[in-house]
Amino acid sequence: MKRYVFNRNEFNWAEEYYDLIQKKMELPNWFGKNTDALWDMLTGYVETPCEIVLVGFDKKENEYNAHIIQLIHACFKDAAKQFPERFAVRFK
Repeated sequence: MKRYVFNRNEFNWAEEYYDLIQKKMELPNWFGKNTDALWDMLTGYVETPCEIVLVGFDKKENEYNAHIIQLIHACFKDAAKQFPERFAVRFK
């Protein structure tokens, strides 16, 4: 099973989280860096089955970062809920 680990210490601003996701999941250059594009990549491009591990996301965030991070994590969780045989999401 492919394992993707995202650590909150690897980026400062929420937009950089999309860059990190693109790099680690080996997404194409045309990845749109929004939750609609992320959903498309998760459900049609990313190698599955996979585990998405989210480390250190329990720290206090400014309102903007918190909102974007929440949207990204909701996308991950929705994929795991809709396709449990393909995705697992773990928080550490």
